[in-house]
Amino acid sequence: MDDVITATVLRQTSRRRVFQYIYNSSQPVTRKEIAEELSLSVPTITGSLSELVELGLVSCSDVQVSTEERKPRTYALEPLARGAVGLSILDNEVRMLAIDMRANELGFRALPLPFTHTASYYETLTRCLEEFLDDLDLDRSRLLGVGITLPGIIDQEAGKVVMAPTLDLWDVSLDEIYPYFSRYHSFIENDANASGCAERWMDKSRSNMVYLYLERGVGGAIFWDNKQYIGDRGRGGEFGHLCIVPNGKLCHCGRRGCLEAYCSTSRLSDDLGVTLEEFFAALRGGDEQAAAIWAEYCDHLTDALNNLRTNFDCDIVLGGTLSSYLGDLFPELCWELGEKTLFNGDSSFLHLDRFGAHSACAGTALRFIDDYLCSI
Repeated sequence: MDDVITATVLRQTSRRRVFQYIYNSSQPVTRKEIAEELSLSVPTITGSLSELVELGLVSCSDVQVSTEERKPRTYALEPLARGAVGLSILDNEVRMLAIDMRANELGFRALPLPFTHTASYYETLTRCLEEFLDDLDLDRSRLLGVGITLPGIIDQEAGKVVMAPTLDLWDVSLDEIYPYFSRYHSFIENDANASGCAERWMDKSRSNMVYLYLERGVGGAIFWDNKQYIGDRGRGGEFGHLCIVPNGKLCHCGRRGCLEAYCSTSRLSDDLGVTLEEFFAALRGGDEQAAAIWAEYCDHLTDALNNLRTNFDCDIVLGGTLSSYLGDLFPELCWELGEKTLFNGDSSFLHLDRFGAHSACAGTALRFIDDYLCSI
């Protein structure tokens, strides 16, 4: 029996190595290339490839070398073989993103759906999810899972939302939410942590990184020594509640002077009765009021970024919806930050994320992709 178990484990391990090699290859590969790289026997590789093709995870094709030579068979990933979905719940809308195994976007949707912690809200949300999947013609049997993000502190060990001030959620059990998504494997997590993971997934070159998430809520994520640091109770990276103005503006959390009270994207939209698109259009159009508001916003933001740099001394990635609007404004923001640093005006440590408003959705969906790649 032990020999059977050992043989099964060895076969699965070999198959996983072959699959991950193909997954990480930018071009189709031959059996010979796999054998040379992984130092596995030809029969082992042949068996692994047969299983992966049968599962629909890998495709094979013949390439003509010449009219006289044999055609070596090449193997490539079928990225659409599996997929995952991320849902980002905000106080005023829901965002949905479907991705394939390479994080290519299959579809994105943002719906105006004011949050309430009620059955009717979650029933509406799941109905919208099904309509989204139908419109994409996504095969449910290939869906690895649905990740859900909330703008709040989530204690996974205790299974509860500790606090999500912008949603007015306090000490709520996750078991009150999970049943509405029981059709799929699901996971609920903090939006900023998920966003940071998306950026980390796209660029693994940094062993240390701090991620600052700027949405209607403000949060962050910390990656240290190639691992995510969440703190003893899952509260690490809550940068939105750093006090930057003592006795300043009232924050949703009930305290005063928090970064979120000054750098939430709501400061540029809701407070002015405009959308973010309208605000940045006015700013770029030379509107003086918009310019004054933006100058104050950047002053507080660069104070916070400077504090993060001073404490962590590593690259900082600026993400969330705000990052997608910066564009030509980013160099000026970097200059202002450089003027505040202790490091001779250097601001090269600051970067924009790759997903923008899609970051939380992408990050939570990618958790299912990562798990699958390690288990196949």
